Amino acid sequence: MTAPTLVERFWQVGADAGWTGIDDAVAAAEQLVGKPITVREESFLADEPVCGFVATLEHRHLVMISPTPSPTFRAFVIGHELGHVLHGHHETAPQAAAIRSLIPDLPEYKVERALARGLFENEYEREAELFADRLAQLIRGHRERPSAFRGVFG
Repeated sequence: MTAPTLVERFWQVGADAGWTGIDDAVAAAEQLVGKPITVREESFLADEPVCGFVATLEHRHLVMISPTPSPTFRAFVIGHELGHVLHGHHETAPQAAAIRSLIPDLPEYKVERALARGLFENEYEREAELFADRLAQLIRGHRERPSAFRGVFG
């Protein structure tokens, strides 16, 4: 029997802990990947075609999201970016390494934003969307009241 993947361990921790919010998931992801995950709202993303992105730095993952008045949408975007982190998309994306080798002074966030150009036609984006969907379902399943459904999906 093979050892569980990072993603499988994440789902098990969530099921065992009974997460009721996105902050629980972020904290668990930090523990599993072994470095902090910082979430920041960035106003420059309001005019971009993407709602968020993750920049993997040496000592942390930086999740930048577009400002939104909706806690539900905010949680979904963070969940999507956690999907990228936990699936290790930053480790397996040779195109990111190629861009960084060609233009070494290009900021990491611009590389990540450029790679999002395919949006949902990209396998990594589909995988991250499914991850965010499953995370919303997990969180909703641990809410005590049926009306808490609005806390996940608005």
